[in-house]
Amino acid sequence: MYSSIVANLKKVLSGISPIIILVLILSFVFKIDTRTVIRFVSSSIFVIIGLTFFTTGADISLNKIGEKISRSLIKKKNLTLILIACLFLGTFITMLEPEFLTVSTEASGIPLPVLLFSVSLGIGIFLMLAVYRIFKRIEFRVILIIGYLIVFLTLMVANMDTIPFAFDMSSVTTGAISAPFILALGVGFSSGIKKRKKDDTTEFGILSICSIGPILMILILGLLFHPNIVYDSDPILKRLNFWNTLWTNFYQVLMAMTPLVIMYFLFNHFKSKRKDKSIRGIITGLLMVLFGITLFLTGGDVGFFKIGFMLGTHLGNINHLLIMIIGGIFGYFISKIEPSLKVLITYVNEVTNGGIKDRLLEICLCAGVSLSVIMSLFRVLNGYSVMAFLIPTYFIAVLLAFFTPNNFLAIAFDSAGVVAGNMTSSFLLPMLIGVASTISPDYLKEAFGVLSLVSIIPVIIIEIVGLIYTQEEKMNGNINLDDTIIEYR
Repeated sequence: MYSSIVANLKKVLSGISPIIILVLILSFVFKIDTRTVIRFVSSSIFVIIGLTFFTTGADISLNKIGEKISRSLIKKKNLTLILIACLFLGTFITMLEPEFLTVSTEASGIPLPVLLFSVSLGIGIFLMLAVYRIFKRIEFRVILIIGYLIVFLTLMVANMDTIPFAFDMSSVTTGAISAPFILALGVGFSSGIKKRKKDDTTEFGILSICSIGPILMILILGLLFHPNIVYDSDPILKRLNFWNTLWTNFYQVLMAMTPLVIMYFLFNHFKSKRKDKSIRGIITGLLMVLFGITLFLTGGDVGFFKIGFMLGTHLGNINHLLIMIIGGIFGYFISKIEPSLKVLITYVNEVTNGGIKDRLLEICLCAGVSLSVIMSLFRVLNGYSVMAFLIPTYFIAVLLAFFTPNNFLAIAFDSAGVVAGNMTSSFLLPMLIGVASTISPDYLKEAFGVLSLVSIIPVIIIEIVGLIYTQEEKMNGNINLDDTIIEYR
């Protein structure tokens, strides 16, 4: 375990160091007050420690719990029971996801309990659909295209004010706790299928199918309640008290993890005829996850949010091209330290037996986030509507799904659920709010939509890489990508 902690620490430091250096340089240039800079540096230490422990703990707890629950359910040989369990897990894990709870307060006019339950139920229903696809071996692109076709049809009659909020909500519902678990469920259920086609890639796609649920639910709620989307009216003062923020995050993470622990003991430990020797390691891993993600979230809320906003207010007054370059650099390196992204890359590398290189995948995803930040800044600086970028990019992503190889398609759309995570909403979003505050009096509304673009641009990049990769391999007459069945762990 010690070696894993050290290895993860090195990866975290390599990812966050450029961010810290660039923020300190800009803070010196723009003369940001010393107290804010010290708060940022202190928070960076919490982020480093928290992300290191979370990544290590997730490998030995969340991932194994997800796989053990899925395999225990498979042994029941009852598809109805499996689907009901997935409905329960998807609904309650999402309802307690920390980032989801924070963003949900922005929809004035929809009763908060109704919003929380409806969106969470959307995840639960589509998790059932994703698992049903695995057992019935339905091709991923079929579910994906039908799902987004329904979304596009709903957009024609939807409340326009709720559309950016719906797509942003889709990005935050699969967060640091739920995303690793849902990915693990997919691997566990897929490994239980004995007869599979050579090009069967059912391990992936489960996360992206779940992400369709929140979009549809919020669009429907927008028609029923006609809400007024009111974004955080005072972003500078959001969660600056360390101890209050620490306790809030600890409580929310603990509540989010509770259903997983209960399901694990019900389906695996208590029902087992022999004592599970891995229980001690899983408990240790869960404690590391609880400790790590609490520190990670607290560091982002307390230190990154304010300095991101303040840097944005200064950046808005300089050359627009330079703003977009700086924003692109931040986008690239911020995405490298998203917790769920690391989990996805690890799964892709192991499940495909190295067929899709983790380094290539990371570069593509980070480049996609960088491009999305540049596009968001371009939109804000020039006063374009978010809809002018959001709808075409989703349409392009779905259109490319007709042609992208199965190996890349499911992975591409799963990435949408992990790249727009806690660090994006804690740093990149307030930075764009700060930039927008120098351009428009309605800056809070103008800045939003970045989470949606951050989610979908990496998808398009990976789809394009998949097309290029396959064409090059066909020209060389040598397909190296391993599509055979992998007996995971």
